[in-house]
Amino acid sequence: MKIIQTGTPIDMLNGGIRESSISLLYGPTRCGKTTLLIAMANYFIKNYNSRILYIDTEQAVFPENFKDPTMVEVIYASSLSEQEKLIKELVKNIEEDVKLVVVDTMTGHFHKEVLKAPAQYRAKIAADLSGRLVGQIANLRRIMNNRIIFITAHLRSPVGEHFKMHVLRKMAKAVKEGKYVPSVYDYERYLARDQVSWIGGQGLGMHVQFQFRIFVDVDGSRIIRIEKWPMVPNYCVRYLQEGEGFKVLGEKFLMGREMMSRLLRHEVEMILLEEPIEAVREEGIEVEEAGEEEIKKEVEERKKTKKTRELKLPRTPGIDELVEREKES
Repeated sequence: MKIIQTGTPIDMLNGGIRESSISLLYGPTRCGKTTLLIAMANYFIKNYNSRILYIDTEQAVFPENFKDPTMVEVIYASSLSEQEKLIKELVKNIEEDVKLVVVDTMTGHFHKEVLKAPAQYRAKIAADLSGRLVGQIANLRRIMNNRIIFITAHLRSPVGEHFKMHVLRKMAKAVKEGKYVPSVYDYERYLARDQVSWIGGQGLGMHVQFQFRIFVDVDGSRIIRIEKWPMVPNYCVRYLQEGEGFKVLGEKFLMGREMMSRLLRHEVEMILLEEPIEAVREEGIEVEEAGEEEIKKEVEERKKTKKTRELKLPRTPGIDELVEREKES
């Protein structure tokens, strides 16, 4: 199969993207997924004279975001059913000169539908609706001949059982008060790996050919990592977003366990510390709003001094201990 350059840091990983394929790009909120895909679309327009079909489920992308709006068709899906219908119609109606198709974000309306339901029914509804997402990917496979298709997904979705949300609320409060440091174990147990209850990038990855994950480091740089590409190592490349382009920092590398732990730790800490208001809306974590400015100020001070909470805490209580304390109180 032919490898097509994309004009993004992905090219540093393995030369580009294979033609006639579906790829998943996922990562935390505001990590730069849409920015990367708009840059890719502009590269396709300029270098391949390709038309672009961009399905936007969050009303965040406009034709004016592209260098040549006449070459891009932006279609908005306002519900999961509408998204499903649009993708199904592509099988019959897509034009031959469309070489790049983007669905951004594949899981957005799925999240909203699940969260409409009472907490005790969310797991079942999530299981039912996830089948519809897989059906949409199946239809995208039918149009991928000589095309490149990218779908994006949120890192996670707050559709787990009530106990998980209870633990996250207490964890967020403890982090704000400086009494607890999130661990990689917390991330794996409560935010990342439960594919059934927390549908996100990990859950959709099994249905695509290639999968990429974006991390945000403490200095603001991004790291994009191949997580699924047969017979290819999980290469990474670090880059900065500069206006409409990217600046790649160094060569591609393999991420060690220590770096992975640090990035995951930073990710969950930023969810709980820097974004309390967004966390309520997007992640379902209930935290007090009154201390938002103080939290942001503390985070900025920590960035300047490069100190970590471990230096301040002689002892770190575990999750189970925090839960038991809450029960006793």
